[in-house]
Amino acid sequence: MKSLYIAGPIEGVKNYRERFAAAQAVAEGYEWAVLNPAALPAGLAKEDYMPICLAMLNAADAVLMLDGWEESEGAKVERGFALYQGKQVYKQSYFGADIPKVIRERRD
Repeated sequence: MKSLYIAGPIEGVKNYRERFAAAQAVAEGYEWAVLNPAALPAGLAKEDYMPICLAMLNAADAVLMLDGWEESEGAKVERGFALYQGKQVYKQSYFGADIPKVIRERRD
């Protein structure tokens, strides 16, 4: 099974956990093993998260960039690291409209 790391904006995004969880659900539906940084425990210092995230990314076969990643310094670092390693980088549109649909369904 191929593994997929999810990258996207977290800081300042109220529903980031919901967005990442929806992306994870969709990716798992396509039979990806998902590494989700939004599932890390709260309470660490901001600078402590990036080494953990890069280790997760290092273990992944590919990366999914959620919409808005361009506004996130961390996501830009993750994308650059993935490209440097020659990993496949997918935009959210790779999964079509499935991610917003999963978010809507979870609210109903």
